[in-house]
Amino acid sequence: MGDSLPPVLAGRYRALEPLGAGGMGVVWRARDEMLGREVAIKEVRIAPHLPQVRREEMRERTMREARAAARLGHPAIVTVHDVIDHDGRPWIVMDLVRGRSLDQVIKQEGPLPPERVAAIGLAVLDALALAHQHGIMHRDVKPPNIMISDDGRVLLTDFGIATISGDTTELTGANNLVGSPGYIAPERLRGQVDGPPADLWSLGATLYTAVEGRAPFHRSLPIATLGAVLTQETPHPSRAGHLGPVLLAMLAKEPRQRPGAAELRVALQQVAAGRPATLGSAASSASRRRRRTLMLGAAAVAVALAVAGTAGAIALAGPGDAPAARPIPSARSDDGFAAAPDPCELLPPGEVRAVVPSADPRPNENRTRCDWGGSPATWLRVTVTHYGPRQGRPSHEVAHAFFESQRAKVEADVGTGPFGEVRPVRKVTGVGKDSFAYDIITLDERAYHKIVFRVRNLLVEVDLSIKASAPTRALRTKAIRVARVISDELHSRN
Repeated sequence: MGDSLPPVLAGRYRALEPLGAGGMGVVWRARDEMLGREVAIKEVRIAPHLPQVRREEMRERTMREARAAARLGHPAIVTVHDVIDHDGRPWIVMDLVRGRSLDQVIKQEGPLPPERVAAIGLAVLDALALAHQHGIMHRDVKPPNIMISDDGRVLLTDFGIATISGDTTELTGANNLVGSPGYIAPERLRGQVDGPPADLWSLGATLYTAVEGRAPFHRSLPIATLGAVLTQETPHPSRAGHLGPVLLAMLAKEPRQRPGAAELRVALQQVAAGRPATLGSAASSASRRRRRTLMLGAAAVAVALAVAGTAGAIALAGPGDAPAARPIPSARSDDGFAAAPDPCELLPPGEVRAVVPSADPRPNENRTRCDWGGSPATWLRVTVTHYGPRQGRPSHEVAHAFFESQRAKVEADVGTGPFGEVRPVRKVTGVGKDSFAYDIITLDERAYHKIVFRVRNLLVEVDLSIKASAPTRALRTKAIRVARVISDELHSRN
């Protein structure tokens, strides 16, 4: 389809000229003939090669997401006025912002001062926090989707590929991701759950580009860029000044090593004022630490880029693909486990049934995480992370350092925030060498009891949740029992 003028939409919106095009469609300058004002219209294009059922699912999903974005009233979010279903496709009517995208500003002015970039980041962060509070993930934060208006306002636009928390309909399918290589968080590329931390990672990549004049993981080929996001450490920024440590923390490979929204807001405020940023211990250690290179075997994760017209699809190894061969975890080195054990094998079926009745284990691709349940009633997740020696430190000391960093980060997040409430850390006895627990209550009234503990060079997280407005004694008791069973099993193997 070319860029010929579309018909008058809903009897009032007349397209005047195309303003730009991307992988998901075309943006038009248009006139609202009813109110006599100019607006922008996003024509969302759905790949024609998809089956009709799939196209219909995507159309319905996009309509719901656009309507959800229309409810987000915020000075840093481009206002959505209307959503129209025409010719089997969604059309999104928005404010017409007169100005330039951040991408255009960078190309025209070169690298921007750290203070200005931090101020831009603050505006976008506030917009994302509101969206996340409503359960909406943007999923495409990048310089072209941030507008700098002629009067100096910073606005986040294009929620066209956003996801709504709890929606089980995938916009792009299990083996396809929509987004721009270099701005897609590692957990999304791995096929893991992408929540607010993924959007904040994309914001970090965007701010890095603004202050350095180049994207942190840019390569000549898209597939090489994707590989760099997954496996390469973030290049140390040379122009960022006080913003540098903040960017390195935001771009940590693992979501739990990144600063949360509240901590990030304080850090950006400090940089915008020309002062060094104060980061919590987890984020500070992440920014100082040179990231380990992630071994990415083709049997474990296959990344391919297929281009069809203007739309890009990133293919990842799906659930049916053969996993990479794993070392036998029962063997141990002098300092701990030689490899992480399969978390699905750490709990006997009887113990699982006592917590989540009639639930089969569901491992993730790399078998570092196992889920049971997933119903609205009860859900259990066990995650095991293996650490090796680093910089002359034995592996159990490295694992202990990560444990302390994680506890410090949780303690910094205690209180009520945009996503719900984090309650104070509790002591746990009889579980591992080091351990702590805490509760989370989300805005959709789901209660979590989380237990984090260490057994030699392994960090284990037990995450048990129920649909409730507050954690119960039974929830905590069951989570502690699960943690103790796993701890005993690991001790028996080591």
